[in-house]
Amino acid sequence: MAINITKKNFQTIKTLLEDKYIAKNLFSSKKLLEEFIGCNCVYVSGKPALIYLNDAEALFGIVKSNGYNVACIEDLDYFIEEKNEPKSRDEIADNYSHTKRVESKSFNGLMISVFDKLEVNYNDKKQYFYALDGSGLFLHYTSKLQLDDDVIVVGVENPQVLWYINNYKHLFEKDKKYLFLCISEYKTTYQYKWLESFSGEYIHFGDFDLAGINIYLNTIVPKLKKAKSHSFLIPDNIYEIIKKKNYMLDYSNQTRYLNIISKEDKNLQKLIEFIKSHKITIEQEDLSNYKIV
Repeated sequence: MAINITKKNFQTIKTLLEDKYIAKNLFSSKKLLEEFIGCNCVYVSGKPALIYLNDAEALFGIVKSNGYNVACIEDLDYFIEEKNEPKSRDEIADNYSHTKRVESKSFNGLMISVFDKLEVNYNDKKQYFYALDGSGLFLHYTSKLQLDDDVIVVGVENPQVLWYINNYKHLFEKDKKYLFLCISEYKTTYQYKWLESFSGEYIHFGDFDLAGINIYLNTIVPKLKKAKSHSFLIPDNIYEIIKKKNYMLDYSNQTRYLNIISKEDKNLQKLIEFIKSHKITIEQEDLSNYKIV
């Protein structure tokens, strides 16, 4: 269910975006704050408690996912200044970045794809999902999806990777069943709710940089309390691939993640240390049909 964001909430959000932090007691919507924290938009620290901005883009995405079309601070003013009488489309267009201020919840759900024909329990009936290169299947949040115990869910950060998932087939074991789930589309928060109920094996397929690892450790893993297991996809030859690609890491966007640690996964911690020491990385798209020869 969408969260109703009040005028006061929008004023608080604007202050947070401008000042980068606010006192926690100024944030009146506990439910909205929990959603911001759960999606790693903000974090709370200190005494007295302060809310610190972590990811403005993600924050706007969460606001949008609750039905409010905002893309910048100026867009918030529409909801802060809004009076009881409705504004005309012309009035909105004169002052704000988009005339459609309130969005439909129609696209809240799961975007998925598969390698091969996959049997699932969908809306309490046996159904089949099929591979379709260049596309994905959208499941509305009101639908019910249940998977057999042997189906592995792979969280994919980039939707384009999801649409062309067969380009990455060489990274996965041939004799196992996979369902690929897009976890990057901020228009939908249902993906996180669904992951909270997932009880099978989860693999995270993201970018090989500190930001991507941070998403896995601090946004995804906390949602997987019922999962049988979870891991970060690290191909055997990833270090050779990274060295050969030799993409310099933009530390201006990475310094906030320098303190991340993987205590439970030694292989992931090795990757973290490699990225920090070599200051090079690659995006997940670079593994498309890429092999060291």
